[in-house]
Amino acid sequence: MSLLDLPIGTRAKVIDIYGGANSIRRIMAMGLKKGDEVEVLYKAVFGGPILIKNLSNGSQIAIGRGMAGKILVSPL
Repeated sequence: MSLLDLPIGTRAKVIDIYGGANSIRRIMAMGLKKGDEVEVLYKAVFGGPILIKNLSNGSQIAIGRGMAGKILVSPL
């Protein structure tokens, strides 16, 4: 299941990040890596970004839906 599939308020653990080297590097530069626990805070309408909170380090990240689809998670 990808980050896109999670409903608002759901917590999950990042299992894997797919994509090319640049995509993976960009996601990790935002502070998200395998093993982190995240919570979906908000999903913008009409294909807008998703706001997540990284519970492992306390940061909040707005991530586009294309990138969110490359992040595989397991709900907690």
